[in-house]
Amino acid sequence: MDQAVARKLIALNNRFYRSHAASFSATRSTPWTGWEKVARLVEAARGKTDGAAAFPTSLHVLDVACGNMRLARFLAQALSQERIAYHGIDRCAPLAQSAETPDATDRLSIAFHEADILERLLAPGTRTLSPTGRELPAGELVACFGFMHHVPGEALRAALLRELVAQAAPGGIVAVSFWRFMDDARLAGKAAVSDHGAVAAPPWEGYDPVDLEVGDHFLGWQDEGGALRFCHHTDEAELDRLVASVPARHAEECARFSADGRSGELNRYLVLRKR
Repeated sequence: MDQAVARKLIALNNRFYRSHAASFSATRSTPWTGWEKVARLVEAARGKTDGAAAFPTSLHVLDVACGNMRLARFLAQALSQERIAYHGIDRCAPLAQSAETPDATDRLSIAFHEADILERLLAPGTRTLSPTGRELPAGELVACFGFMHHVPGEALRAALLRELVAQAAPGGIVAVSFWRFMDDARLAGKAAVSDHGAVAAPPWEGYDPVDLEVGDHFLGWQDEGGALRFCHHTDEAELDRLVASVPARHAEECARFSADGRSGELNRYLVLRKR
């Protein structure tokens, strides 16, 4: 994808989240079903079983595109025997500020880092998610949930996946979700309407749908006029290519599964283990 088009799509989504942070966060209060399996994979990677004593060292978690940081609340319950050092990274500070995170305890510390993830990946010579001037710890869990569908262009999605692996500790788990909205008839219908609307009322001057890639769509929000966001549907073939883009010496795929939504298949999860 042309970088100028990618930046237009990123700007569109940034405007959406600035305008709709509160209403969006209100719909993202509960954990996703698929997170439970990720938590069990983290336990297995750390050599633990249910009921085992906590490790003396903290479980460092990097939550990339953390939104309202509900993952911290989930992990505090799902991995209650662990000492968790949670670091959330996101461009949209209002989403993080809307968070109802648990209070910090001797078993949970929470830090939020404001950073423009995609801009850092697009910037020449920059291939790090760490906020400027801050060095984040390597993560035993590096999570990226509900974000990959907002990343324009397969090349940029592959770059993000490789960077997630780079941020993981050796033996650490990298867990990423991919929204399969076009497999849902209701959402696919909404996307068709929004795609047609984008032609009739272009989201930016000079918009041309031929500049988009296969699987690229637009979606509205809660029937609000003018609310438009870019979303990409990653199919299984692309998922295979994304995995192949990560050098085998850096990570191995350890799980791939579907979960969430009424169908139990609304998200496709990819889980890698850092070598």
